[in-house]
Amino acid sequence: MKFVVLNGSPRETNSFTYQYLRYIETNFPMHDFIVHHIGRKIKKIENDQEYFDSILKIIKGADGVIWLYPVYIQLIPSQLKRFIELVFERKKQSSFKGKNATSISTSGKFYDHLAHYYIQAISEDFGMNYSRGYSAEMMELMKKDERIRLRKFFMQFVNNCENKTETAKYYSPFVFDYPIYKPTKINDNPKTKNYKVTILTDTTETDVSLNNMINTFVKLMPCEVTVVNINEADIKGGCLGCLKCAPENICFYPDGYMEIFKQQVIAANALVYAFKTQDRYFSSQMKIHFDRAFFNGHRPVFTGQQQAYFVSGPLRQMPILREAIEGMSEVGRANLVGIVTDEYADSKIITNLIQNIIDGMLWGIEHDKYAGPKTFLGVGGHKVFRDLIHTYQIVFPQDYSYYKKEKLFDWPKIFFGQFSFILKPLMRFSSFRKRFFAMSGKYQTRLFDKVIKKEVSNLQDQ
Repeated sequence: MKFVVLNGSPRETNSFTYQYLRYIETNFPMHDFIVHHIGRKIKKIENDQEYFDSILKIIKGADGVIWLYPVYIQLIPSQLKRFIELVFERKKQSSFKGKNATSISTSGKFYDHLAHYYIQAISEDFGMNYSRGYSAEMMELMKKDERIRLRKFFMQFVNNCENKTETAKYYSPFVFDYPIYKPTKINDNPKTKNYKVTILTDTTETDVSLNNMINTFVKLMPCEVTVVNINEADIKGGCLGCLKCAPENICFYPDGYMEIFKQQVIAANALVYAFKTQDRYFSSQMKIHFDRAFFNGHRPVFTGQQQAYFVSGPLRQMPILREAIEGMSEVGRANLVGIVTDEYADSKIITNLIQNIIDGMLWGIEHDKYAGPKTFLGVGGHKVFRDLIHTYQIVFPQDYSYYKKEKLFDWPKIFFGQFSFILKPLMRFSSFRKRFFAMSGKYQTRLFDKVIKKEVSNLQDQ
């Protein structure tokens, strides 16, 4: 059978991800694998229509399609995202229609599921039959059991391609019929506060609703707002996955991105991301920003920052993007004040929601940089990063030093402390267990009683 492999890694054959394909090729020599290095050649694909068409022609004649990519910041690399955008822009979805597809990714297991959900959604938008992908931790190929699993995974995919298996669809087409956001006349609020507020956007002149949302925010916010449009910024390209930034947190690109990130993004008291959705995520241009931010490593540098998102597009129908937004804020230890979209028929509602965002940001800034509690998105993300940094501390020395200094290597502690050495052998006896669990509820509430009584005492002393 003939398989087309769309390699999203900008490192081509030198990536961890590509080695998984090599292993499959070695074990299945009876099949042909035609590899297109999308991540490395995206500029040529974008500028050379003939080359772009030649890729699609080969896809059209293939028995199956394999999306191959490393996970960059919760998703596929920006370069592969741009390729998908080109397919939509040039209306070439028919080249993929009816094909069986799957994906193979490598990552540190940080939000890898979102990348796979996204690729599945795109495959369905292209009219393909998507089989669940293979998500590997970077070094899993070194383990015998994982090599066996990888072989079985591909055997199953081959079976699906041979039988032209029709797969269940998870995602519905978008429905978006809301009017353009047109606020009534809004007066400029006096700029009485001295907080640093930044809007990071990829808006263009045609994004009327988004531009109006940005302008409304700028007028209503009682302090100066800096608007950074990444379309106009000195950003030479997407992340190349080279890891040259890891030793000193300095990106090898000689452009202005690091200055923007340090001076405008992380230095802000309040930060708004404003973008229009493109296919099922934000644009590849905005993805370049998030991918390039990797030069900063895995450090939660947004601690206490008040963040919000202005989204033009059907976000309510994009659970993948919403989870990514919430996860980024929580892992970064920022406070997600809210998300405002243009999914309302009444422009007054959007204006009121923008005002609520402003009020929430100011409240958070003025109350010791308040950040809400983390859910699984933040706690789980932190633990993945913590373990990854500890494992690869030689590769990420700056991250390791930061985690050590900030006490982020917060390994689990036994709840009962030293008493556990006494309790553990006693718990083998049913009579003791019965008594233990009968008293455990009272013991737990006594712990809280102690804290609450102390708080009452402090309030009385004030």
